[in-house]
Amino acid sequence: MALDAVNLADLIPSDLPDGREVVAEGVALSKTVDMGRSLYCEEKGVGSDREWREIARQKGIPLTRINIGLSNWDETRAGLENIYEDALSRGVRPPDSYNLLAERRMGLPKDKRAEAPQETGPCLWSEKDWWELNHTVPIQCGTNDNMIGGPGSVDNVVDALRAGSTTVGIISQYSWKWPYWDDESSQVTAVVKAGGVLAAKKDQGAIFDSYLEDGYPGVFHDYANYVGWAMLERYVAEDLIGAAYSPSWGGLTQNPVIKAAVTLALDAINVNRVPLMFVQGDTIGKEMDFDGNMAGVVNDLMLSKMADLRYKLGSAFIAVPVTEVARIPTWQEIAQVHTINRKCEEYIPMLDPYIDWGKIEKMAGELVAGGKEFFNSALETMTTMGVDVKDPCRVLIVMKRLGAEMCEQLFGAGARDDSHMRGHKPVLQTDLVRKTMEKRDEVLSDLAKRPADDRLKNRKILVASTDVHEFAKFLLSSTFEAVGSRVIDCGINRDPEDIVKVALETGADAVVITTHNGVARSFGTKLLEDMEEAKVTAPVFMGGVLNEDIDGSDIPVDVRNDLHQLGIETPDSIDQMLQSISERVSPPTP
Repeated sequence: MALDAVNLADLIPSDLPDGREVVAEGVALSKTVDMGRSLYCEEKGVGSDREWREIARQKGIPLTRINIGLSNWDETRAGLENIYEDALSRGVRPPDSYNLLAERRMGLPKDKRAEAPQETGPCLWSEKDWWELNHTVPIQCGTNDNMIGGPGSVDNVVDALRAGSTTVGIISQYSWKWPYWDDESSQVTAVVKAGGVLAAKKDQGAIFDSYLEDGYPGVFHDYANYVGWAMLERYVAEDLIGAAYSPSWGGLTQNPVIKAAVTLALDAINVNRVPLMFVQGDTIGKEMDFDGNMAGVVNDLMLSKMADLRYKLGSAFIAVPVTEVARIPTWQEIAQVHTINRKCEEYIPMLDPYIDWGKIEKMAGELVAGGKEFFNSALETMTTMGVDVKDPCRVLIVMKRLGAEMCEQLFGAGARDDSHMRGHKPVLQTDLVRKTMEKRDEVLSDLAKRPADDRLKNRKILVASTDVHEFAKFLLSSTFEAVGSRVIDCGINRDPEDIVKVALETGADAVVITTHNGVARSFGTKLLEDMEEAKVTAPVFMGGVLNEDIDGSDIPVDVRNDLHQLGIETPDSIDQMLQSISERVSPPTP
């Protein structure tokens, strides 16, 4: 895509306020916020999570973190208590901190949460819920998922700080679409105002956190552009808003050497050396063989933990439970993998002297150079096109509206090369792209070996995702295109109403949904209700992680049978998906 094909200034809504004024509003609001002190900080004798991390990295104390978010806060709180006691009983240090995997409704303003559809994870409904985040056990709560990024960012940052959470995120989620919320101006404004609150509390240890893969980097093709995006977020958070910024990352990378190199690159562009909050364990390399996944867990975490201690990063590694590929892990499974995380620390002194860190440092240096290309190109292009790059709201809204693909096409590092999908030869191709392309090639190769089947030729297949998982949608679209279908790409983070509207307008012959956020049954139910009301008769197919929180179960349960009763098919593979759709769609009109 040529730069002259888009005018970045045209992407700015007329109702977007001046970002500097919004930051000032956040700073003013901060005066009404008294920061609480967590049990963890009391135990360590510090005022904030950052203060302890600074001490830990200088003393070489390894830190750990867990992800936890069971079906509601009561169950999550009980899980934390059990994990803490389990660690003590095993003779290992409990986790230092945890990411609360709150449900997506938390991203909405408080008065909109009850009416939005329930998804997987806890929602905090009272001051007591918030207080218990950091006063149940001495494990520091990182209020990350769905806290900052949505239109409810200001509500959340105030509540989080009062509850003793000194790290609040996730800025990268500002690129998301929240359920039944279409006002992008108010959403970006809320993020910037929340940043202003954190800026005013910076001297007390408050940090504006990010998790890069939850934003556009999660679908970037080049790790250098990951680094460039982090530079943009840092520029907005620190230079324009005045907060302390920390980029976390890692879940979409399987190769431990690459993970260490990218982490070092992110530290190199972190000019104020704010400790990296966490490095997420691999979530794309696991298979349904839970025992076999243990090998990946150990190899994934060892090099990251060694890099953290050698380079004094102050981050905490999250070891991902081996069952996460299939469902939300239980507290026992989280406790199990945390013990592995701690026990691996004993082996670091044995292995570190034999690692060729020079090669990893060289790779990191190349990523930093590429990241600077991305960052400089983005700011220079915005400036040339009349975008006020001193205004945080305008920088964020332009990047949000451009989208991941256009950002890489226009600003991407690496030499221009039209043979690559986004017009650049990657400095270092991402693991997720590599694995996705390998899977696509495998699927297309299998299709090419089969006898021709024209039943789906020219049929209109609508493909959409209920969440941010774009690559599953890409695999489906590539497959349908290969058999001659006309793919209608409905995008990611779609609500049922969005899908029905597009299906009606385009006359879709089939609707294919990929979902990973624990809403399969409720989403399918609402989708069919809306389709019936709109008289859309296309068959519906769903794939991905087909589970949901059910009363009486402490983990999400498989809802395939419920979907079948509704009339939604759930093929187990892309092959079965093609076969099922071929059998359901009517013969094409001559």
